[in-house]
This record gives sequence, C-alpha cells and structure tokens, in this order.
Amino acid sequence: MSSPHQSVPPAKSSHTADGGTDTGRPSRPGGLRAAGPGRLAAIGAVVLAYLIFVVVGTVQDWSLGLRIGLIVPVAVIVWLLIPRRESVPTPGVHVIGVPRLAYIGVLVLAFCVFFPFVGWPVGLWWLLLFPLIAIWWVVRTHTTVSDAGLELSTMVGKKHLDWSQVRGVSIPKRGYVRARLADDSEVKLPAVGYDRLRELIEASGGRLPDVFAAAETAEAERVAAERAAAKAEADDAAAATDTKPKTEEPGSGK
Repeated sequence: MSSPHQSVPPAKSSHTADGGTDTGRPSRPGGLRAAGPGRLAAIGAVVLAYLIFVVVGTVQDWSLGLRIGLIVPVAVIVWLLIPRRESVPTPGVHVIGVPRLAYIGVLVLAFCVFFPFVGWPVGLWWLLLFPLIAIWWVVRTHTTVSDAGLELSTMVGKKHLDWSQVRGVSIPKRGYVRARLADDSEVKLPAVGYDRLRELIEASGGRLPDVFAAAETAEAERVAAERAAAKAEADDAAAATDTKPKTEEPGSGK
C-alpha cells in the first residue's frame, strides 16, 4: 500500500455524515441509475422525438416559440419516466458517487449549447449530445462498497472486486484513488478522490487499512521524538553549566 503524497490528512469529508449514519449517495440507487432498459428506451425516445421536432420545425419554418416552448412538456414527461429514489437504505451497502453539485455544471453546459442549437439546429444538433454525455457520466460514475466487495461503475461498464483481491489503496498525485490488488496491479475507483478516501475507508468496515490513522500516528511519533530530543539537549546544556569550575572573586583572600 503506497502512502499518500500529502503530508497532512484532510479533514473529515463534507460528504461524510456523523454518528455512524450512511454516507454519500443512497445505497439503493434512484434516478436514471435505477431505470430499467424499458424506461431508458422510453426516455431516449422522448428526447429523440423532441430533437426531430425541432429539426423538422426549423426546416418547415415553424414558430421559434413553439419549438422552444415544448421543452417544458418534454422535461415533465422525462421526469415522470425517471424512477423515484427509495428512501430506505440497504444495510451494509454504501455508494460513493459524483457530487450532486455536478448537475449545476451540466445545466450551465446545456445553456451554453442550447442557444447555438436553436440558431441552426440542422447543423448544430450534435451540440446537445454534450449535456447528455455529462449527465450519463454523473449518473454512471460511482463506487459501491458492500460486504461482497467493490462494484466499480464507469460510463462504459462495470467491474466487481472481491475483498480477497484488494490489498490496499494507492493515492496518485492526480485523479481517482486506486485499489491495489493481490497481483500488484491497480484499478481506479470511480468518483473516489482523495477527499472521499476517508469515506471509502469507513464504508469498508476495516477491510481497507486506515491510512489516515497511520499518518496521524507517524506524525504524533515524530512530534514526540522532536520534543524528547529538545528536552535531552536542554538537559545536557543544563548539566554542562552545572559542571563548569567556579572562579574565585578577586580580593577574597583565598
């Protein structure tokens, strides 16, 4: 297990709740991650139908207000198709995903590409793919921690790691934390940055070594050694002062 490059462990993650409650995302996924193939196909069909309507409306010179106004009903239909999130967590299962604040960035990206698209939808329709790809990345990128092991989900697939395969964690200078496997290979843990490492260790239930405890112990030992060395130097200086021969004062007659 490699040690972190940072000399001081970060404070407890803001994504981690106190009091032993479940942290991160709900252990039972909601939203698009809980949608089956049928619902995903229906959502895709609604979005595709709207894009076709916009392109055809532009070619036929339909009203711009009509084309933009249909965004609201399309959004409502898509929202109704998305499964609701279950409120009861699954015991022993914890999901570390991309923070929900990432959707703000997706919204900004959607605004940036929408207005050029409306101006020339036939030629710039592909710009709308970028917000969809960003949403897919947010939804799919997560690491699930359970008694069975680690479930790694990326945009293009999933990978399962049994606890018997995992020896520890490796912390690179940039990017996601990596799992060190028994064959000395490393695998990225999606959505687990250095700021979420404490959350991962706590969710593992002791299956992953606590690198923060080791770093804190090493720091405490270093401080204690420095204090002991400083005290020893002070004692040696005091002893050297006491053993110096005393000089007689002039005129003492001795």
